[in-house]
Amino acid sequence: MPIPWAVAAKAIPWGEVIAAAPSIVRGARELLSRTRGEAGDASAGTPATPEERIGALEARVEALAGELETSTDLITQLAEHNERLVVAVERLHRQLSLALVVGGVALLGAIAALLLP
Repeated sequence: MPIPWAVAAKAIPWGEVIAAAPSIVRGARELLSRTRGEAGDASAGTPATPEERIGALEARVEALAGELETSTDLITQLAEHNERLVVAVERLHRQLSLALVVGGVALLGAIAALLLP
């Protein structure tokens, strides 16, 4: 059964989606730039002494922890938006089912009115 996209588009809370879009895009760009920047830093060279290597590894672990936190926040935001969209689509499905039932009953009533004098 095809979905009436115009009705689906009207039921989506576009105000909330548009309001949250800049923060999601900003987080994604920050995550991408941070990932690209760290990839360039890693290939710059390896420290000579074990203490320098341990310090570099600790810094890398801290950077990865920050990146993990940022990506977790971004994924959480996207999951919340996805959940809102799923709820809106389910609501539309229920409304469409109800409209089809009402339309079917009306059609049967119209046919009965035409056939019965």
